[in-house]
Amino acid sequence: MVGLFSCVFVKATQRSRISNVHATEIKRGMGGLHGNKGALILRFNFDDTSICSVNCHLAAGQTQTMHRNNDVTAILESLAFPSYDTTTTCSNYFVGGGDGSMILDHEICILNGDLNYRIDTMSRDIVIKAIQSGNLAKLLERDQLLVSRRKNPTFGLKAFAELPIQFDPTYKYDIGSNTYDSSEKHRAPAWCDRILYRGPGKIKQLHYHRHELRASDHRPVSGDFRIRVKTILPDKREKVLEECQQRFQLVRSRLEKETKFVILPRFMRMLTRIRSRIQFLRDVLGLSAEEARGLIQTQPS
Repeated sequence: MVGLFSCVFVKATQRSRISNVHATEIKRGMGGLHGNKGALILRFNFDDTSICSVNCHLAAGQTQTMHRNNDVTAILESLAFPSYDTTTTCSNYFVGGGDGSMILDHEICILNGDLNYRIDTMSRDIVIKAIQSGNLAKLLERDQLLVSRRKNPTFGLKAFAELPIQFDPTYKYDIGSNTYDSSEKHRAPAWCDRILYRGPGKIKQLHYHRHELRASDHRPVSGDFRIRVKTILPDKREKVLEECQQRFQLVRSRLEKETKFVILPRFMRMLTRIRSRIQFLRDVLGLSAEEARGLIQTQPS
């Protein structure tokens, strides 16, 4: 990949808890032929929790929302990693019946990078005036990423969460200054640089900030997360599983007995009513038993 770099730092005291490390790349530039756009993907297990990190650079351009959305879909649906072999192993580490070959198979996913989403239907001057007046809510209403998540039911990032943005747009600056793009193109400011995450009940974002570094035409963003990981103890799990199965069988047997006691009296009452109707048709109307049964069977319930 061109212009993408991912680095994971691990405390020496925690290194032994990390296993099954794999990394790959997804090219999206020029129809998937070039690495100027795409994603770097890294996955690993921390104890018995699977974690996947996705560093993206999506299609540029004010009007390329659909192209960016297609990039997201292609990245999330790619068979990026080797799959795990056994059902038990997959259920230990992955969610949704996945085998670990796809990003969304992992219990925790963090997706970040220059996603290149812009602010729709506003001129550059109006955007800058809103930033200067602190009216970020007006701009966020037309942020292409938030709009896609809100209105597009098939959008890949709809399954992700993002902490509310409370900082100014991070793109595009004159390098070395606090001035938004003053070049001939006069690009409108936008929140191109984003961090999203996925893992219900397992990950919580604590902070979401931008940083005032002027070495680029972007301002970098950072996020702090609290992640809950699990450790599987095979012997104890087998014991608990056996106890659960025994309790399930007891409950199942009890319900079967209760169901018999409930259904049998109802059936007997229904049978008695049918017999009395047949007897009535025979005695009063003079029908044969066969004719009476046929008449009852053709009546609507």
